Amino acid sequence: MPTRPAPTVVNRLPHLLRERAITWTELGRRTLLPAGHLARLRAPNANPRLVVAERVAAVLDLSVESVWQLAEPPSWQR
Repeated sequence: MPTRPAPTVVNRLPHLLRERAITWTELGRRTLLPAGHLARLRAPNANPRLVVAERVAAVLDLSVESVWQLAEPPSWQR
């Protein structure tokens, strides 16, 4: 059976933090996430566990889907 590729996630977190003038340090303080987690969240393809995504989204008063969005699937998968 062929395996399905993992969905591509678009990480909007860096953009949202800049837009709201929130530093990564401040995000860490508000979410109580360790520095290692925050470092991984900076990557353009960051795809955090749901519990981490929910914590970050709650601090920003947004839905998880507003922070991390699924990219359009390739045309051959539609």
